[in-house]
Amino acid sequence: MFNKSATKTSIEKRLVSLFILSIVLPLIPCCYIIIYQDLEPLEIFTLLLVFLLPGFWLFVRGYRSVTDVLERIGLQLDALGNEEYNSWHLAGYEGGRVESLKRDFTKLGLLLANKRLEYLHNESFLADFIKELDLPILVLDHHQNIYSSNSYFNQLLSVDTSQLLGKSPKTLGLVLKNNRWLQENTGNSVQRFEISHHVFKRSGRNFQLLVLFSIEQQLRENEKLVWQRLIRVLNHEVRNSLTPIYSMSQSLQTMKSSGSLSPEQQQIEKNILEVIEQRAQHLLSFVDSYSAFSKLAPAKMSQISSDEVNKRLNAIFPHIVIDSSDHYSFSADIGQLEQALINLIKNAFEASTNEAKVTLSWHQRAQQIEITILDTGTGISNVDNLFVPFYSTKEGGSGIGLILSRELIRNQGGELTLANRDDCSGARASICLKA
Repeated sequence: MFNKSATKTSIEKRLVSLFILSIVLPLIPCCYIIIYQDLEPLEIFTLLLVFLLPGFWLFVRGYRSVTDVLERIGLQLDALGNEEYNSWHLAGYEGGRVESLKRDFTKLGLLLANKRLEYLHNESFLADFIKELDLPILVLDHHQNIYSSNSYFNQLLSVDTSQLLGKSPKTLGLVLKNNRWLQENTGNSVQRFEISHHVFKRSGRNFQLLVLFSIEQQLRENEKLVWQRLIRVLNHEVRNSLTPIYSMSQSLQTMKSSGSLSPEQQQIEKNILEVIEQRAQHLLSFVDSYSAFSKLAPAKMSQISSDEVNKRLNAIFPHIVIDSSDHYSFSADIGQLEQALINLIKNAFEASTNEAKVTLSWHQRAQQIEITILDTGTGISNVDNLFVPFYSTKEGGSGIGLILSRELIRNQGGELTLANRDDCSGARASICLKA
């Protein structure tokens, strides 16, 4: 353990202190001889010269040797900093502590050389990997000028960045605002991009990696997914109605072709026609539900109170429990809000048993009014398909109620979320509106 005074003293000061000590010690016998031998001045001078000169010469040589080693160590460290990994600065020392130190420098140089080689391999791999990615990627140097790009970037933006090297990204419509890269204008591209940027170091300088994600492409993929779901539901509903209609119409045609119908066949005919009518009516209701969803009227916002909404709901659902003693005033379309709440409360009662308990509560958080509907039913079995158009787990359900309710709330600038309860069985519907 080094003491504090040693750590605060330079090696030069310690060498000078040792020199002074080496001078003082020989002076003691010199003084004794001078005092008791009654020497002449020339003899005194000769005596001092004999005693002190070798010590002074040895001190100078020792001082120069120590400082030379320190300077060579400093040069060796500078060489390592400049990625020169040999240890020739200490080559003149073949033994002792300096030889051990030289071996340590050799090991350190080899380690740094291997790390440097590994870094170059990783950098080369990353550069090749970026070139192969099907994402437009742009690299900026420490001056935030264009340094390089991958081939997909050049292809997608129809630009040769080799002609833009060293220029500002503004030439491509890219600007930095609040530490975020944004596409100020589309530039040479007809697409819009969301830009993700990452900072990495190269040769001690900060470079930036910009990855551009096409917004239009993501929208097209989402649109394709929506259409696939919609077509799947339409195909299911239409097939479920047309298949029995086709089968029963074939049976009815066969019965008619065999001559006059018996009373039993006439009853069968009547039943077939009733089923055909019911399935046709189901298709008409299905189309009407779609029409109601696609022709949603704009919200007529006005200032309403929670008490007013509670009175309306109590009149429609006498058994609902309203858990709120506070009164809230907020802006909403009371007709559309009431329609959405009726759909949700009706679903809550239908999902519960005969001893159903459906609770409605009001809360205000920051600048939002939250309406929560809790039931004690079996909960939500398929969360992923909750808002898929025309999907329903209820017999005879149209599959439009939940998605219509969500659109009614969104039409007023709010949001509807549904989830299973954590405290017990049942579901939770939450409506958030601006206060």
